[in-house]
Amino acid sequence: MPKVNWGISRDVIDDFDRESGFKPYTGKVPPNAVYKFRVKVLKFAARTREKNPSLQAGLEMVPRDADERPFKGYFITKFMAVAETNSFQWVPFLDALGVSANEFLKGTITDEQGNVRKIGNWRMDGKTEILGQLVDGTDQNGNTRKEIKWVGAVEDTDTEIDAEEEEEEEGYDDEGF
Repeated sequence: MPKVNWGISRDVIDDFDRESGFKPYTGKVPPNAVYKFRVKVLKFAARTREKNPSLQAGLEMVPRDADERPFKGYFITKFMAVAETNSFQWVPFLDALGVSANEFLKGTITDEQGNVRKIGNWRMDGKTEILGQLVDGTDQNGNTRKEIKWVGAVEDTDTEIDAEEEEEEEGYDDEGF
């Protein structure tokens, strides 16, 4: 029987950091809502004959209040094929990262495994936070699963609410005008 050549050195296995490996989320699945996520993984998959190039973002939930605290560490992957027909999926993601069109098209740097290291001035550090809408979806076999439908930039909502309240108060008099 022939032996298999895996094409890697023994050091890949011997030097693997087993202590900092992936630990699966074992809590409850969060309900559908918009949550804050940290971009923990960003991968590039090259175009093939059958598929467009894609970005795969690994997102880890960051609780914003006590109601979301039980879901801390919830991890989900957003798959985004990069094509003109579905720009609504990936352009808002780039906007949330603060990446321009030119930076994306000419400045995306990956390592040998396809991990995106930087896009223009944005660097993958595992700390970038975005908003994501968690919804029920279905996989190719019709099974129900959670997915990220929408992503966007994290905004300072406290400041915006305060500014809106001030505008309303300034324009209001005793007669309601």
